[in-house]
Amino acid sequence: NMFENDHSAARGKMCMRRLYVFKHDSLLGNAPSGELFDKIVVRQKDEDAAPRAFADYAVEVDETMPEGVTLSRLV
Repeated sequence: NMFENDHSAARGKMCMRRLYVFKHDSLLGNAPSGELFDKIVVRQKDEDAAPRAFADYAVEVDETMPEGVTLSRLV
């Protein structure tokens, strides 16, 4: 996993839920990273309650990509 060489007690309960990968046709990129990162938004479902679990969040993904960019969900 991504913490193989970085063992820390603080990360004892961390686990990956989703992994989104943007792939560009060009080595130099086809779109600015900020534009792509804005396409994935994580919101707290109930703003008045303290979040306690992953289920307390909604992940919204705008899958319309600029020309030359593809989005893949790996996890």
